[in-house]
Amino acid sequence: MALFVFSVCLALIVSALCSLMEATLLSLTPSQVAQLSQRHPKLGAIWQDFKSRIDRPIAVILLINTAAHTIGASIAGSQFDELFGDEWILVFSLVFTYLMLQFTEILPKTLGVKHNRFFARLIARPLMAAVSVLAPVLYLVQWVPFKGRRRNETTPAAEEIAALAGLARLSKQISSQQERIIKGGVRLSRLDVCNVMLPREDISFLSTSQTTSDALITAHLEAHTRFPICEGDNRDHVAGYVNFKELVYHMRTNSADPSLRGIIRPIHFVAPSDSASDLLRAFVEQHVHMAIVRDRDGKTLGVVTLEDLVEEFVGELEDEFDRLPRMFHVLRGGTWMIGGGTPMSQVVSELQLDVPNATGSVSAWLLQRFERMPKPGDQIQEGGAVFTVRRVRRGKIFEVAVSRDKRSAS
Repeated sequence: MALFVFSVCLALIVSALCSLMEATLLSLTPSQVAQLSQRHPKLGAIWQDFKSRIDRPIAVILLINTAAHTIGASIAGSQFDELFGDEWILVFSLVFTYLMLQFTEILPKTLGVKHNRFFARLIARPLMAAVSVLAPVLYLVQWVPFKGRRRNETTPAAEEIAALAGLARLSKQISSQQERIIKGGVRLSRLDVCNVMLPREDISFLSTSQTTSDALITAHLEAHTRFPICEGDNRDHVAGYVNFKELVYHMRTNSADPSLRGIIRPIHFVAPSDSASDLLRAFVEQHVHMAIVRDRDGKTLGVVTLEDLVEEFVGELEDEFDRLPRMFHVLRGGTWMIGGGTPMSQVVSELQLDVPNATGSVSAWLLQRFERMPKPGDQIQEGGAVFTVRRVRRGKIFEVAVSRDKRSAS
């Protein structure tokens, strides 16, 4: 009788512990492991090893659980048959199956999932000891019948962070803006500098050959805060950058010195394959706001600013100069100065132009006509008028001059 009771209890207890370990192991997330590592470094190291090679603890748990089921049920069944006869064996099998299902599967796995962080502290060392003891058996299990070890596949922590951010927003623990910042940080960690840079052809360069007054005019038209400055017309030889405030101050205090070299600041250079998140860290640590992207041959590919990187977190940032103006001024000589945000339908109506399907803003309409990013001074004739691009900023036409097409008028 004692052997019967012992075998039943041992089978139930061992199987329940195995189910508890399995549920805890599979439900413990990387973030929970990280928290455990901060509070209990040794236990955290054990769980990090379990998660990185999860096939080992899973195999041990299944081996012990299968042995408990098989051996325990066999011994208990034979002992019951000797004690009570085979006429009650069906009843015993049904009761034993219910006990195994309820108290060794459903209940311990539910507890393991709900309280995984609590049980993780209790079962880490016993499970590690079991893995060490059964290491030879694990070797056979992992290599037979396969000829090689399978590569571990783990869920990237970055994806889990993004998923947790979405779940936190749905449960109203964080706002949608906070979710966007978290996901933006995850996305930034995967981006290279070339993915966020402003291309070379869209950069507003100043030149060392320009005088202070010429540079000030260019800076005023482009409305940026900082301008990379190149040696002469060679955009592959960037000498540094100039701050607009210093440019104005230099113009006022050193009007006799037209050179820009006295106010050139050193600029940061990066490779297109560098990490965008590493560049953001460099910006913060070195207190810089701009970096030139160039390849191994020294060719300038683009520029990255602190604003470009911050926009990956919070979305598009627009200041008063980014909003396309809607001015509509009449100049001398039959020319109109029109803002890029002015509705094209208004331009057609005011100037009585023959332009069909004039929809959207002036900037959007001209970009569609040019089929490329125009530069200041580029012209296009349409509907009896000449559209001359005056200013371009951040991929949009900021200002345009419109005059009558004399050829069509004649």
